[in-house]
Order: sequence, then structure tokens, then C-alpha cells
Amino acid sequence: MSPFDDRPAWTDAIDNPYLHGLHAPTVRETKALDLPVEGELPEGLYGAYVRNGPNAVHAPNNLYHWFDGDGMVHGLYFRDGRVEYRSRFVQTQGLADETEAGRSIWPGVMGPFDFDLPRHFMKDTANTDVILHGDRLLALWYLCGAPYDLDPRTLETRGVADFGGRWSSTVSAHPKVDERTGELVFFTLSDFEPPYMHYGVVGADGVLAHTIPIDLPGARAPHDITLTERFSIVHDFPLFHDPAVLREHGYRVARFYRDLPSRFGVLPRRGGTDDVRWFEFEAGYVLHMVNAWEEGDWIVMDGCFQPDPTIRRRPEEGELASMLGYLRIRAHLHRWEMNLATGETRERPLDDLNVEFCLPDTRRYGQKTRYSWHQHIPVDSYTVEFHALVKYDHSDGSCVRFDYEPGWIASESPFAPHIGATDEDDGWIVTIATHRDTGASEGWVFEAQEIERGPIARIPLPTRVPSGFHAKWLPGERLWNGAV
Repeated sequence: MSPFDDRPAWTDAIDNPYLHGLHAPTVRETKALDLPVEGELPEGLYGAYVRNGPNAVHAPNNLYHWFDGDGMVHGLYFRDGRVEYRSRFVQTQGLADETEAGRSIWPGVMGPFDFDLPRHFMKDTANTDVILHGDRLLALWYLCGAPYDLDPRTLETRGVADFGGRWSSTVSAHPKVDERTGELVFFTLSDFEPPYMHYGVVGADGVLAHTIPIDLPGARAPHDITLTERFSIVHDFPLFHDPAVLREHGYRVARFYRDLPSRFGVLPRRGGTDDVRWFEFEAGYVLHMVNAWEEGDWIVMDGCFQPDPTIRRRPEEGELASMLGYLRIRAHLHRWEMNLATGETRERPLDDLNVEFCLPDTRRYGQKTRYSWHQHIPVDSYTVEFHALVKYDHSDGSCVRFDYEPGWIASESPFAPHIGATDEDDGWIVTIATHRDTGASEGWVFEAQEIERGPIARIPLPTRVPSGFHAKWLPGERLWNGAV
């Protein structure tokens, strides 16, 4: 039996690289206890690695995009020297509707869209990120979707979080939790109606505490939000679609406007619409920021900057050229600085390596961080593949890396702190990797201070884990010591 036998049979008839090999979806949910370990599993590793990603259940009714697959969350649970694995579909309303119908109802993000479909003209798959807030593990969608509430220990879907009955709209893919206050900050977007963005704060009690409109000049497509100790930072980039084309023709056609600046709007955590201060920088785009913090009057923010996010279509790739071109990421670690007293701005690259899917110690969001861990994406990659783990020192932009063995492709790799650690990188990096050709999947554990040594522990998994999107570390004291 091949590990690829878990894919839907309909994929055989579709020539799309994001439905085969490393990216082939699986329709198999799995639970496995007391997994074998090769190497040495650290005694202090206590918690869970969880990762979201796309797994299409039904054959698409139009062109398939990697972002279309139904959300499935994979978890590796480390406790008492043992490891468990489980995977569960996010039971979205869209998946339920299509399961009942026995077919796809919504077109994928490549369109064309039908505005008469229920709820939205695209299916919210909740396949992008996972965020732990209080006792909720929220599964989220990249174009802003319903915040699906998962049990962090079992990954079972418990419903949609409505934040104390005060929120019935969507939430951005990458809200941020300030672990000092317990607050979650997010935004949501509109394709057609001003003000085009709303910003919100959910308290530590899980109840929506604050929301305001954010005035944008038109429909935009920011993907992330950042915070500091006192402020939140919303993003506005000159890569966006034309709502008139969307409404008239049913397609989202993104264009890069080189003559417009990148903008960051800084506002007090619970400030008003008039409190937003906009700072302008070089045109470009950012999918994911690392972190932001305050240094006196300055806000410092580091992230993965794409100075030229033009969609690189290749005519020979035919009808898939737009998707393949959009996913050819050209990003490097970059720094932006904003002076709240003078309005001065500064920016500079910290390195030129092509990296993305970046994470610091997420407990330190809003505080100054020295280290972060990224994935290196080869610039000539046909599909998105992570070929190396890269650790950055933000004090000088230097990095060390571990290149994965040929054929092995890893996932986003969060930091798991050692209990009682005092050094920022005292702990481990955890990821899931899959072999492109054999379909074998493993959990890998690295020493965070010495990633160049390679994995110190490898955990063969009983099932294939397709390529996916974002991952987080859930601390064991939150999972099992009564906090969740």
C-alpha cells in the first residue's frame, strides 16, 4: 500500500501540481498513540505542535488553487516522554454543505465566482492558520473567514467563535495574541463597501471588547497585523484587485501599483478611527511579519518583504499560470521603523535570502525579539517547497541554516520554549516534514540554539501529511495543567 493511496481518486484526472505528490490532499483523519522516536526526545518538550493546511475533499468545479482545499489540522503532542499524532478536518459550514450535496458547490479562489451562492461567493475553508486564545484554538482563512473554534487537545471542531455574542463577521488569517494581556487583535476586510477594513480587540475573557472602522482608499488585501506593547499596526499595500472587475466578470485580478507606497497605520490598542497614523514606505507587499516592538519614540517592525510582488505568469503554463505565478514568492527579511514623535521613517533589508513563513517566540509578540525561524524557498521552485530551516539574529541580520535532506520538505517551524528558560532561544524547533517521492512523513525536533546540527529526534508518522500552511506551538501547561 502506497502512502499516496489516501488521496481522493478524482485527483488522477486533474493535471495540477497542487493536487499531486507533495501537495496531494488526504481525506484520512488519523489518531496514533505512543509513536516511535528515532534519536533523543528532549525531556522538557511539553506541549503540542499544530499545523493547518488544505486538503480538498471534493473534485473542484473549476480550476483548482492550492488555497482552495478544505482545512485539516495536524497535531503532534509531547508529554511524559511520549508522542501522539492526530489529524482532523475543520468542520466548516462549507464542507458540511458540500458533503451533503456530494460535490463542490463553490468555485475556488481562481473563479469565476457566483454571487448568488449562500453566505459568500467563495468557500471559507479555515485552512490557513491556527491561533490559541484562551481555551480556543482558532482555525482561520486567508481572505478573512469565520473563526472556527477547535478543542486544542482533540482538534475537534466546536463551532464558530462569536466572541461573547458580539461578533458575527469574519476575522483575518493572522490575528495576534498579546500574552501579557491576553488580548487578541484582528481586522476584517470588505471587497466592495467602504471603509473596507474594520479592526477589533477581543479581551482575555474571549469577549469582543473594541471595534472600529479603518478608512482605506479602496479594497485592499493585507494578510497580517502586528502589535507592540501599546499599539496595533494595520497594513495597506499596493497589490490589490479591482472590485469592478470582480463584480462584473467574477474574477479577483490582482495588480501591483508601483507608484503607490506601502503604508502602515499605527493606532493605540483600543484607539479610535481618528487615532490611526499612517507611515509610508517603499512599494511592495508583505505576507507575514515577524514581530514589532517599541524603542523610545520608535516602532521597529521586521518581516518578509516582497519588493516586486508582480505576478510572474509564464504563458507555457497555460490556464494555471496565474496561480503558479502568484505563488512564486520573492521575499527577504526587512526592517521598517516609524518615529511616533517626529513622523520620520527608515527602512532597510536585513538579508537577501529568499525566506518566508517566519516565527519568533510567539509568547513575545509586541516585545523586542532577537531571533526568528524561517523557511527558505528556492527562487526556481515550480511549486512552493521549503528546503531549509533558517534562524535569524535580528541584532545584525546574520543567520544559520539547516538544509533538509534531498526529497524532504518541512513545514512552518515554531519555537517550543524550555520550561523556565531565561534565554530567548532556549528550547526547540518542531516541524513536520514529508518526502516528496515516497510520501513518508516525520515529526522533527531541533535544538533551537543549534539548528545546523539537524534534527535531534525524528518521529515517523503513521500517515502522510501533505504540504500546508501555518503552525503554532501550544504550551503543555496550557493544555494539561488546567489553563485550557
